[in-house]
Amino acid sequence: MKSTTRYVLLAALCCALAAGGASAAVSATKAPTNVKVATGFFPNVIFTPYYVAIARGYYAHEGLNVSMNYDRVPNLLQSVADGAYAFGASSGDSALIGRDTGARIKYVMAQYTQYPVGAMWLKHGGPTIKKPSDLKGLRIGISSPGSATDFGLKALLKAGHLTESDVTVTAVGFAETDALIHHQIDVAMTFTDNEPVQARALGYPVNVMKVSKYFRLTPNGVVTSQSLFNSNPNEVKGFVKATLRGQAFTLAHPDKAFKIALKFMPDLVDPKDIAIQRKVLTARLAYQQPISHEPLGWSNPKNWLLTRNFLKSIGALQHQVNPASVFTNKSVNQVNLHVTTK
Repeated sequence: MKSTTRYVLLAALCCALAAGGASAAVSATKAPTNVKVATGFFPNVIFTPYYVAIARGYYAHEGLNVSMNYDRVPNLLQSVADGAYAFGASSGDSALIGRDTGARIKYVMAQYTQYPVGAMWLKHGGPTIKKPSDLKGLRIGISSPGSATDFGLKALLKAGHLTESDVTVTAVGFAETDALIHHQIDVAMTFTDNEPVQARALGYPVNVMKVSKYFRLTPNGVVTSQSLFNSNPNEVKGFVKATLRGQAFTLAHPDKAFKIALKFMPDLVDPKDIAIQRKVLTARLAYQQPISHEPLGWSNPKNWLLTRNFLKSIGALQHQVNPASVFTNKSVNQVNLHVTTK
């Protein structure tokens, strides 16, 4: 994202903020609602919009006391569905699979607008790849079977009219960059909003082929339980609104947002690591650019149908899940927060 890019909140948001004092006075008499957000990860710049919303009081303004949970729960989406966590971070494919296996969750806000998975290979000493069909005969690393990187590989193979028998697939966990550097694999399927930055920081320039160029799969966003969505739509709307304000601030002021995020990542202390993570934030934000003419957080229904059909075609879904039962733009449309590029 170019440093000259600036984002401007439309007048509707300004009016809402101007009226904030009155609503805050009303909510002051009511104790805030404690809200836990399940990440299944560790403190990371990917959660910067949440950190900004906490630090700048956006959640508090909505009457919410939000805390981030980083436990590696065995089934995060089922835990959200059961009410152990009010909200969770999830990709669209995971949400569909979760619903298919019985987790009654609802995807209520998109954080990403582009699926952040792709193929990565060394620029120097790596294979020559210009299109998905060039993957034929190569050794390809994924994190694990059934993971986003596995689905991403299947999508690229499908785009190249290949099957898994045309390549050698190896599960390398989260050591894809290390495996690539040491030539244990030719290509790493990875999160292209992160690992290419890490590889370059180690002195290994890489090439990238994005899955989103060939399949517009539904990327990362926010899920809640169907129960909470039905019983307390105002809480869901308030959480979505505050998180979107955090995302809008992050897009408009990435340096300020990063400084806020650092306070939530206490283990990140080495200056070199901090500099790398600042670059990672820039890379991540490139995948979160707002969709023209749509409110921030909007999720494309056509992409949900495509994602469902793709997952069904590779055997990841056992049932013909209706995407409309898994996601909604209702809260996002109600908030109606737009950002525009100068």
